[in-house]
Amino acid sequence: MAFLLILMLVSLSLSQELPVLGPKKAVEIALENNREIGRIKNELLSLEDLYRAEKWDRFSPKVDLFVDKDGFNFFGQVLLLDFGNRLARIRSVEISTKIKRELLEEFKRQVKIKTVKLFMDLALAEKLAEVKREEMAVAYVRFDRERERLERGLSDRVKVAEWEATYRRFRTQLMEAQRKYNETLYELKRFLGIDVDKPLQVKMDELLSFEVPENKTIDTDLLKDRYTGNYLLKVKELEVAYFESRAKEEKRILYPELYAYLEVKNKYEHMDRFKSEGNVVLRIPLFDGRSSFFRERSFLDLKRAVEVERKDVEESIKRDILKAPYLWEELYAKYQDAVTYDRWAQENLDLSRSNYELELAFDLGYAMSTKTEAERRVMQAKFEMILFLMRLYDLLGEDPMKVFEEKVPFFKEKVEEI
Repeated sequence: MAFLLILMLVSLSLSQELPVLGPKKAVEIALENNREIGRIKNELLSLEDLYRAEKWDRFSPKVDLFVDKDGFNFFGQVLLLDFGNRLARIRSVEISTKIKRELLEEFKRQVKIKTVKLFMDLALAEKLAEVKREEMAVAYVRFDRERERLERGLSDRVKVAEWEATYRRFRTQLMEAQRKYNETLYELKRFLGIDVDKPLQVKMDELLSFEVPENKTIDTDLLKDRYTGNYLLKVKELEVAYFESRAKEEKRILYPELYAYLEVKNKYEHMDRFKSEGNVVLRIPLFDGRSSFFRERSFLDLKRAVEVERKDVEESIKRDILKAPYLWEELYAKYQDAVTYDRWAQENLDLSRSNYELELAFDLGYAMSTKTEAERRVMQAKFEMILFLMRLYDLLGEDPMKVFEEKVPFFKEKVEEI
C-alpha cells in the first residue's frame, strides 16, 4: 500500500512538472532558440561594427612609426574635408545593415507563422486520430457482430471478410494519423529547440477561441494604405539606395580631399633632437584610366535593374491585396459549410442517441464518428482563416501574432449584392 502511495505521489509530481505550451509561449521560445535567427543576429552585429568602423575611419587621425638604419620618424595625418565619396561608403554600409535588419524581422515573422502552423497541424492530426479511432471501433463492432451472425447461420463469409477489411482499413488509417501526430510533435520540439525525448503537453485554447468575423469582407483600401511596410518592397527600396550610394563612392575624379599631416623625425646620433614638419594638403584626383567611371556606371545599371524588380514586387503586392477579399470569401464559405455540417452531425447524433434509447436499429457509433469528423472540419476551416490573416499581416510587414491580440482591422461590413 505504501509503495502504491509513493508511485502515485511521484506520478503526480511528474504531471505537475510537465511543461504546457500554447502558441504564444511557443513563439517566444522559438524566437529565442532558433539557430537561423541567431546566425542572422551575428551577421547584423558584424555589419553594425563595420558601420562604426567606417564612421571612425573618415575623420579619425592615423599615426605610423617608420624606422630605418639612421633613425625613426612619426607620421600622422587626418582628413579634414571630403566631398562625398567617403560619406557614401558609410551610407552604403548603413544601408546594408538596414537590409539585414529587415531580413531578421521578416524571418521572425515567418518563425511565428510556422510555429502556429505546427500547432494547427498537431491539433488536426490529434482530431483525425480521434475520428479514425471511432470509425475503427464502429467497424470492429460490425465485424464482430457479423462473425456472430455467421456462427448462427445468419450471414456469410463474404460479409464477414468485407467488414474485417473495413476494420483493418480504418485501423491502418488510425496508425497513420498517430504517426503524423508524433512526427508533427517531434518537429515542433525540434523547431523550438526542445529535446525530443522530453515530454511536452500542448494546449490549443488560443487557436480554438478565435472568433471568426461574421458578415465581413476584406477592406482593400485600408490594405493599400499600409502595404509600404512589406518586407520585400522595403528591401528593394533599400537596394536601390545602396547601389546609388555605391555609385557615389566611385565619383573620385575632381572630387578634392583636404588633409593635415605632421611628421616628427629623429636621428640615432642626436636622440635629443627632434625635427617636426606639418602641412595642410589638398588632394585632387585628375585621372585614373576611367576605371572609376565604369565602376560607377556598373552600380547605376544594377540600381536600374533593382528599380524594375521593385516595381514588379509592388504590383505583386497590389495583386495579392485585390485577391484577398475573394480568398477570404472562399475560406468563409468553407467555414460556413463546415459549421452547417457540424450542426447536422449534432442533430444526427442526438437522434441516434434517442433511437438507441428506444432500442431502434441505428448506428450510434457511426453518428459519433461523424460528429467528430464534423468538428475536425470546423477546426480546419478556422485554422485556414487564421493562417490567411497571419499572412496578410506579414504581407504588410506587421506582426502576425496580432491576429490573437487585437480585433483584426482589415475588415469592413459586407454589402450584400441584390
